[in-house]
Amino acid sequence: MKLKRKFLILLLFLSANLFAQNHRLYFLDWQLRKGDFTALNEVAEYFDSKIELTEYLGYHIINTNESEVAKRLVRENSIFLDSEIRIDSTTSSNDFKNFLLKNKKKITFSNLADAFLITPFVKRKTDFEIIELTDFKWSSLNASRNELLNLDWVKENGIDSLVYARNPYALLKISSILLKKRYRFDEYNYSQENIINLLQILTKSQIAVPNESGELSYHLDKDFYEESKVNLLIFFANNYKKYKWNESIKAFRNDNLEINPSEVEQKLFEMLSNENDSIALNAFINLTKLDFQKVSDLSDQYRKASISKNHSIPIFPYRFLKQLVYLTKYSKEKNIDFEGSESLKVQIELLKSNLTFNERRKLEDELINTLTLENITALEYWSLIYQRSWPLTYSAGRILDKFYSKNWDELTANSKYLETYLLKSKLFDDLGIIGFCNNYLIKFKGSPQKVITSVNNLSSVNPKIQGQIEKANEIAKTPIIFKTEEKKSWNGNNVERIEDFKKSYIEIVLKVNDTTELEDEISLLLSKIKYSQIGEAIKSIENLSISEFVKYSFLERDFGFSYIGDLMKIENRREFLENYQKFDELELYKHYLRHSGIDFTNSDNKIDFDKIYELLKYDINNAFAGGGGSIKDNGVYAIIKILELTFKTTLGYPNKLCSSNNMYACDSRGRAMEWMNYLQVNNHLKSEHSEPVSFAFE
Repeated sequence: MKLKRKFLILLLFLSANLFAQNHRLYFLDWQLRKGDFTALNEVAEYFDSKIELTEYLGYHIINTNESEVAKRLVRENSIFLDSEIRIDSTTSSNDFKNFLLKNKKKITFSNLADAFLITPFVKRKTDFEIIELTDFKWSSLNASRNELLNLDWVKENGIDSLVYARNPYALLKISSILLKKRYRFDEYNYSQENIINLLQILTKSQIAVPNESGELSYHLDKDFYEESKVNLLIFFANNYKKYKWNESIKAFRNDNLEINPSEVEQKLFEMLSNENDSIALNAFINLTKLDFQKVSDLSDQYRKASISKNHSIPIFPYRFLKQLVYLTKYSKEKNIDFEGSESLKVQIELLKSNLTFNERRKLEDELINTLTLENITALEYWSLIYQRSWPLTYSAGRILDKFYSKNWDELTANSKYLETYLLKSKLFDDLGIIGFCNNYLIKFKGSPQKVITSVNNLSSVNPKIQGQIEKANEIAKTPIIFKTEEKKSWNGNNVERIEDFKKSYIEIVLKVNDTTELEDEISLLLSKIKYSQIGEAIKSIENLSISEFVKYSFLERDFGFSYIGDLMKIENRREFLENYQKFDELELYKHYLRHSGIDFTNSDNKIDFDKIYELLKYDINNAFAGGGGSIKDNGVYAIIKILELTFKTTLGYPNKLCSSNNMYACDSRGRAMEWMNYLQVNNHLKSEHSEPVSFAFE
C-alpha cells in the first residue's frame, strides 16, 4: 500500500508539473530562446495578469501568477541595460510594449548570450583586474590541458579548432558559453568550473570582473547571478582581438593589458585545496602570519565562492583565517607569544594523540598549572590550527576554562592581559563554530567592582575591544545563581523496571530472530536495569552476536563509566566485573575515580567537598572549538553518585544518568549545578570559591 501511495503521489506531481509547463508562457519561453522578437510582444500581454499559476522548482511548489512568470522570462532572455529598461514589479504591459515599439529596430538577438539586447557587448564597458596564475595553479591546469580541450562542449562549439588555429576568438566563444550556461528557473549547469579553467589555461591568468554587488569577483564559476558572466563577455568582446598566441607558454597574451603578479597569499590560498594534508596545513599556518588585509580579503573571496579545501585544516578555514590573522597581527604589535616554546608544541602534539584518560588528565593539569598569561595565546592559536583534532580541542576546552579562572585576578588587574582577553573573546566568537570559544565573556558574570573598574579603565581604541567592554559590563551585572531550571523528571523516573533480568533476556532471545529487532529489544532491556543488575546483564549478553556498542554502551551512558577505559574491550570488561563484584556501589565509584587520577579526597582519605565543588564546576567540558557539540563528563557523574550515596538524595533527579535506548542525550551539568548549590547552602565548603564561573555556566 505504501508503494502504491508513493506512486500515486509521484503521478500527481508529474501531471501537475506537466500541466504547468503546458501553459502558453512556457511555449513563449521556447520562442524567446530561439530569438523570436514577436514572442516579446506576446509575453508583454501577460505583464498585468494576476491569474494564479503554479510552478515547480525541483520538489518545491511555488504559487505565483502570470505577471511574475512573464517578467521572469523576459529577464532570463534579455540583457538590457538599466538605462534602457528595468523589468520589475512596477513595469506594466503598456510600459514594455512601448519600449518594444520604440526600440524595435535597435533590439537584436545576441548569439553570444542567447539573449535580446540593444547595446552590443563591444560597446559596453567593465572594470577588471588580471592576475598572473600562480605556478601551483598553472601546473595543475596544464596537467588537464588535453582533457579540457577534448570536452564535448569544447568540440561542439569549435573551440578546439580555434585554439589549434591560434585564433583568439576562442576566448570570446568560451566566455559566451559561460554566459549561456547562466542560471534559469529550475535549470542548473554544473560544468562552469571547466569553462573558467580553460580560459585560465589559455590566458595564463585569472580575470576578475564585477559581480552583482559591484565587487570584483575572482571565482566567476561560483557566482550564482549572471552579472559577472556578462561582464566577462564584455571584457573579451572589447579585448580578444588584441590577444596573441605565445608559443613559449602555449597561451594567448595581451601586451596592452596590465597583468598583476600573483602574491604569496594567493599561492598559499590555492594550496589549501591540495590533496596532501601536510601541504594544505602548512599553507594554512603560513597564511595566519602574513599580511592581515590581503589574507582577510582573500578569505572573504574564497568563503563566498565556497572553494573546496583539504579536510585537515579547520572546518571553516576562511572564517578561521580572518580571525587568526587578526590575532597574529595584534600579537606581533603587542609582543605577545602566539607560537609558544618547542616544549609546549610537544605537549600539544601529545594532546592530539590517543592518550589514556589518566595520561590526558595529568597532561591537562600540568598545562593548567604551568601555562602563563604570557604564553596562553599559543595554546589557543595551535588549538584553532588543529581544530580538526577532537582530542586536542576537548582538552583545550578544559585547560582554558580552568586556567583563566585560576589566573583571573592577575588577568583583570593587568590592562595588557585584559585587553587581549577581550579581543580574543570577540575573535573567537566570530569563528562561527560551536564550543567554549563563544563563551569567553561569561567569566565576567557577577564580577566584583574591582573587575568592573579595570574593564572601564581600559583606553583601547580598537573597535573590537570597545564593543566587548560594553558587553562585559552588562554580563558583570548579572548575579551568579547555581540553580538550574532543568526538567528533572524524565523516562528515568517512571520507566518500568526489570525485576528478573535473566528471564526477560531469555524471552527476547527466544522470540526474536531479526538482528536489528534483537538489538533494539536488548538495548531497551538494558536501559531499564538498575545498578544491582549490571553484573548479571554483562554475563548474560557476553556471547550474544550483536553490536558491541549496543551491548555495553549502557555502562557509560546510564551509569557514567565513560572514563574508565574502553568497555568494548573484553579485558576491560573483565576487570570491571571483578571490581563490581568486589566493591559496593559507593566504593566502586570511588575506586575508579582514584584509579583515573581524579582527586576528590583530603590527606585523611575522606571526601573533600571543596575539591568536589571544583570538579563539578569545571570538569564537565565542551570542546574549545567544534568537536561535534558533544559534552565530556570526565567522571563528574561518578562524583555525583558519591554525593547521592553519601547524602542519600538525588535532589529529585532519576537514579541513573540516562536511558540508553537511543532516546536521550544526557549530561550531568544540571545535576552538577544543583549539587554545587547544595554544598554551598548547607555549609559543606571550607573555601570561598570566588573564582569566575566556568565557560559552561550557561
